[in-house]
Amino acid sequence: MPLTPAELDEFLAQPHVAVVATASPAGAPHAMPIWYLWRDGRVLFHTGESSRKMRNLNKNNRISVVVDSKVAPYKVAVIEGIATSSGGDAPLAREIAIRYLGEKAGARYADASGDPGTLVTVTPLKVISWDYARESNP
Repeated sequence: MPLTPAELDEFLAQPHVAVVATASPAGAPHAMPIWYLWRDGRVLFHTGESSRKMRNLNKNNRISVVVDSKVAPYKVAVIEGIATSSGGDAPLAREIAIRYLGEKAGARYADASGDPGTLVTVTPLKVISWDYARESNP
């Protein structure tokens, strides 16, 4: 059964590792785990300007983001959307690091990382979600 909008917001607000999928200009898939932030109905994450996913997005801005709970009973959200990029946001990168690592370790990680790279914002076009606690098939 799909998550309600409120359940989806609550689920995506948790620090799950997401997997983003992009496609090369030749159509080859590329999937990578990321840390992300769900804010105002969008997925935000940083990546290097020369990373493969960023190079792919510069040619084709369509992206999929999959977030799952990794623990039974499973919850999953599959977000298909359009990615836009902008200059890195150091305070946001710090917030994301703290979200995943805790206050002390996250702050140390952010300080040691320096330049956060490129900020990618994913605007959903389609969201598929389900909660296996309520139904066994999406």
